[in-house]
Amino acid sequence: MRDLPKNIEAEQIVLGSALLEPEETVPIILERLRPEHFYRRSHRVIFRVIRELFDRGEPADIVAVANRLEERNEMEKAGGRIYLNELLDRVTTTASLEYYTEIVRKKAILRALIEVGGRIVELGYDERQDTDEILDKAESLIFDISRRDSTGDYYLISQYLYEHIDKLEELHRDPNRHTITGLSTGFRRFDEMTSGLQPSDLIVLAGRPGTGKTSLALALARHVAIREGGAVGIFSLEMTKEQVLERLLCGEAQVSLHRLRGGYVPVAKWRDIANAASKFQKSTIIVDDTPGISILEIRARARRMAAQHGLDMLIVDYLQLIEGAVKSDVREQEIAHISRSLKKLARELNIPVIAVSQLNRAVERRESKRPQLADLRESGAIEQDADLVIFIYRKDYYDEPEDTSAPSARGAGGEAEIIIAKQRNGPLGKFTVAFHKAYASFYPLAREGEDGPSF
Repeated sequence: MRDLPKNIEAEQIVLGSALLEPEETVPIILERLRPEHFYRRSHRVIFRVIRELFDRGEPADIVAVANRLEERNEMEKAGGRIYLNELLDRVTTTASLEYYTEIVRKKAILRALIEVGGRIVELGYDERQDTDEILDKAESLIFDISRRDSTGDYYLISQYLYEHIDKLEELHRDPNRHTITGLSTGFRRFDEMTSGLQPSDLIVLAGRPGTGKTSLALALARHVAIREGGAVGIFSLEMTKEQVLERLLCGEAQVSLHRLRGGYVPVAKWRDIANAASKFQKSTIIVDDTPGISILEIRARARRMAAQHGLDMLIVDYLQLIEGAVKSDVREQEIAHISRSLKKLARELNIPVIAVSQLNRAVERRESKRPQLADLRESGAIEQDADLVIFIYRKDYYDEPEDTSAPSARGAGGEAEIIIAKQRNGPLGKFTVAFHKAYASFYPLAREGEDGPSF
């Protein structure tokens, strides 16, 4: 049997440095290491005492550590007083402390990988569990190692002060610009109110059937992929990948979706379709159109998308069609689990996740048809987990003429309200965009000085 990865000498030097010069070395060590990083049990015991003394604001030198070990009856577990002195003898200088802490940390990661590998093997032998659930657990175990090992950092203001001042001055010189800290949406007012789509946010985009939820989600996908150069993943549970592609092409080329599907697009418009196709060929949009996909499969496949393509945004269309991993007679509990899982996925991948959602019929029974948070279908957990909740309200949706075969009824489109009903880190409000029915897409309003379709 092969020995586990370890470096006892490096562990001894790290602990010896802490005992020799605690004020200078302990903060560095505590920032990079935890007790479980040490292979020897005695080293874990000593490290815990050093950390405890540091937390209490007491000196963590050899005298204080030895005294605390005696008080806790752990001196024998630590190897005895003679061993503490041996740790000091190992250290001639603390100048290379960071080098040795890195050795200890790397060995600990390798041991964690071996341990996780064993647990994954055991999962593989458990034939009672669903294979998708096993895959999700296996991937989670690997990701947990990466998350546990990642450490943040702090900065002196002087380190980034002038760089940020330069950015502020640039904004001041160009009053037409505004700060976008996330992904631009392509809608000026949207960006002004949200500063863009933020990493790790769960964004719920909701509306009644037929109001254009998917169209707006795909409009955001087009902008991020083509104009921002981002990689976008789309889980389409309602439409096939070909239907998603057709909508993307029509939205970008501003071609009638009905004409494209019917095969009678004017010759002149094919040039626009070819130009749009060229843009999508150069972009990164990944579509998964598996019907009835489970939340476990979504998480697993999203991780693979991120590993292979470096995801910048994820769209799930739509939330109520996802199969829950937790089987329950109460659908609200399943939806609650799904929304929490999507929020965890957004944080895990550090990208905005847009979850398209249905609204319940309560909105139809009110005099005012503008959606409210209470209208989110099947679970208040969606509202709770979401960082941003967006509703679509189209007056023309409720004002359809009786003769729907008339040209005026089909219409080219009109204006739509985008309502920001919840924003964890910003203002609430609404703004108006253009919706083109024939193109099945949303555009900025031309009167706001932005390019939009001609109606």
